Amino acid sequence: MNNAKNVYLIALMFLGFLLYVQWQKDYGQEKEENNITTELDSTIEQSVPVVESDIPKPTQSLNSDTSQPFQTHQKKNTLNIISEVETPLFKLKFSAQGAALVYVELKKYPVNKGSNERVVLFDYTKNSYQAETGLLAVESTTFSHNLIYSTSTNQLNIDSGEQQVIFSASDASGQVEKVYTIKAEGYDIGLTQRVINKTDSDWLMSEYHQIKRNNPWLGKDPSFTDSGRYSFKGAAYFDSEDGYEKFDFDELEEENIKTTVGPDPWVGMIQHYFFSAVIPEADRVEVQSEYRKNSTTPYLIRYITPQKTVTAGSKVDFNSTIYVGPKLQNKLPEVAKGLDLTVDYGIFTAIAKPLFWVLDKIHNLVGNWGWSIILLTILIKLLFFKLSEAQYKSMAKMRKLTPRISTLKERYKDNRQKFNEEMMKLYQQEKVNPMGGCLPILVQIPVFIALYWVLLESVELRQAPFMLWLQDLSSPDPYFILPAINAAAMIMTQRLSPAPGMDPLQQKIMKIMPVAFSVLFAFFQSGLVLYWAVNSVLSLAQQWFITKRIDAQENA
Repeated sequence: MNNAKNVYLIALMFLGFLLYVQWQKDYGQEKEENNITTELDSTIEQSVPVVESDIPKPTQSLNSDTSQPFQTHQKKNTLNIISEVETPLFKLKFSAQGAALVYVELKKYPVNKGSNERVVLFDYTKNSYQAETGLLAVESTTFSHNLIYSTSTNQLNIDSGEQQVIFSASDASGQVEKVYTIKAEGYDIGLTQRVINKTDSDWLMSEYHQIKRNNPWLGKDPSFTDSGRYSFKGAAYFDSEDGYEKFDFDELEEENIKTTVGPDPWVGMIQHYFFSAVIPEADRVEVQSEYRKNSTTPYLIRYITPQKTVTAGSKVDFNSTIYVGPKLQNKLPEVAKGLDLTVDYGIFTAIAKPLFWVLDKIHNLVGNWGWSIILLTILIKLLFFKLSEAQYKSMAKMRKLTPRISTLKERYKDNRQKFNEEMMKLYQQEKVNPMGGCLPILVQIPVFIALYWVLLESVELRQAPFMLWLQDLSSPDPYFILPAINAAAMIMTQRLSPAPGMDPLQQKIMKIMPVAFSVLFAFFQSGLVLYWAVNSVLSLAQQWFITKRIDAQENA
């Protein structure tokens, strides 16, 4: 490679390749339509252990779309909202059927910058996304999510602390309560299912909790500027032994999940910036998924806990936590182990997580994400200063060889192979490594891509303002000022860089590169372009300073 700036071409091709691979993954040719219609059977298998555990294998359908009411359970065709709760963070709605959480509006997160419309996750109004829970039993009463509940708390505002909302239902055999503990400042909601056995027989009961939803992105073609275009969307589960497993919607259509996991298990539905998860108190559970082709909520994931004995005349609690909200990286580990893995940086996680950690610490000091990005860029430049110094020393030596290489080029203009051989001899004689200027740029490529995923995935930077015209660092620069600054810095840097041995075509390509990068960056988040523009300006200043110093030392 005759010029370090050729690496920009490699970087562009590399970035293009990564984006193409991810695009193919999310938006490539659709798979053939799946005919999977597997559901759990209509009868309960009795006393069938799973992996030598006491987790039952209930094959009774747990889907409200298809299941029949148990015993005296009432079945309704539409959801009747019986309780509404509001906190500084949430608007929540609960239905009579199953005392289910069927509506979650996130008050702190507008759909678009400046919009009055807020992000809604669970949404019964579109029959598209909700959580359901109940209690399964073998040879006894089952309190499913079809049971109709009542509550005395129809409206509740929680301004501070936490409060409980209690739902109850009963029949001749027993009573069940669902107690939701809701915080004023928190996206995690505690849930206790308390069952009371009024019979003369003991019960063996398990808790199940399931999340079901549609795929609102199916058939849609998001714009290239959509920051969520390449973000993962689908279901996931976790345990601390085997880690984080995720399945996009296509994978959920292809194969149903059925496995036992633990300890520290949870299951969830993931999307860009936000997710929902249910976390049992049990240290191991059976995880199942279903794809129901003709349902309004065809994608479902659930867990089923080990059985507990509910002796005659006694009561037993089943505890869990529901998380519905943003992927706040500093808060999620406090809710449950592994929840922070929903912030998916892919193969660049090892670089991206430390980058976000540093970026977050800087933000805690300066209070502005734009300035945090600038200061992070400066820290990265300082970290790579020695590498950059070696790069510019190599480039300074290359520049001094330019006249001699031009002479060789003229002498061997009809013999390209001979020219390359003589040029390599010259490099060896003068102890010049033509690749010496490439390493700093090559090192920065993974940092650049990792920062791209940080800005893509971090909800903390969603709609974050900087200053003046940059009021949303997660969206492209509306006036293309940052891409223009970056192009100008790259052009000036090119003029300081030697180009020995380049043929006319290579020279034309190098001249086009600043324009190509500016066009590419016009569609990237302005936070990312801010990083690269500042990096380009600092590189220009650094190259000018080091080159002048080297020239002064050699002329002394």
